Amino acid sequence: MWDKVSLLFWFVIGTIFGSFANVLIYRPIAGLKLTEPRFSICPNCRKSIAWYDNIPILSFILLRGKCRHCGAQISIRYPLVELGFGVSFLVNHILFPMDVALLTDAIFVASVPAIFTDLKLMLLPDYTWMTTLASAFLINIFHFRTSMILDIFGALLSLGILAVLKIKYRDGIGEGDLFLLPVYSFAVGFLFMPLLLFSASFGGIVYSLLSKNRVIPFGPFIIIFGYSLLFVRLILMV
Repeated sequence: MWDKVSLLFWFVIGTIFGSFANVLIYRPIAGLKLTEPRFSICPNCRKSIAWYDNIPILSFILLRGKCRHCGAQISIRYPLVELGFGVSFLVNHILFPMDVALLTDAIFVASVPAIFTDLKLMLLPDYTWMTTLASAFLINIFHFRTSMILDIFGALLSLGILAVLKIKYRDGIGEGDLFLLPVYSFAVGFLFMPLLLFSASFGGIVYSLLSKNRVIPFGPFIIIFGYSLLFVRLILMV
């Protein structure tokens, strides 16, 4: 019984962080400060949203996806992000010990909003690589200490490769990518670093071909494949 309550707890906590992630996604794209306005507002009528209309997933269902004040449609992205966070937290706390689960939760919270902002604004927030680096460092200290030197070498190697590409192509590589790729390379470890480089590059190329856009946001693919490979590494503990 306690296990079920505990897992429900982590799912609910995940949806709450998903609601917070929606703020990190929406406000930079809308040109707003993260701290202003203080409370959530409807993008259409600009009225403040009451706490009971801001309950993750549940409020969207009860309001039938519309603003209580003006009736404007609420993007389906909001409940989907909240649900995704709930499932992610739930899975992490099923599969991993508490310390690893909390650190992977932190990486997920810091990384998902960056996918949206980079796709829309070509902007990677600093909190993403900082949180990922701090979390990955703690994971390595407690679980992969014997391979840490090799993992640091892999991170520096990926940084060197990206720096060469930055010099050659200049605007083809964003400054945020120079921080994000080495950090995720360190997180996934030396063994998975080449696969991260290949998969992220391949994902960017496919995106470029499908969108017919010559400017490729590299960050989302670093995050998607980086987090996935970190997940695999933590399951295999290699």
